[in-house]
Amino acid sequence: MRLSDAANVMTPAYLTILSKGFSVRRSGDLLVAEKADDQFTAEGPVSLLGLIAIAEVRGEAWQATDDEVSAFVDRFGGSADDS
Repeated sequence: MRLSDAANVMTPAYLTILSKGFSVRRSGDLLVAEKADDQFTAEGPVSLLGLIAIAEVRGEAWQATDDEVSAFVDRFGGSADDS
């Protein structure tokens, strides 16, 4: 499968968020997904789904360790946009 962040994945991302049991609302220019005590905020549904995935995989300890940050910087030069 090949999938890219583009306009045609916005609706599937939104539907995926709903299928995970979240409600989604707009707050100004941002989207907010909420379920129980969890709240995620992003500029669009693809980014919002990414935040939810981070929380699902990494849990409350979602933040990167110093070693993980160093490995990322070594590989990508500080941000994925620098490639």
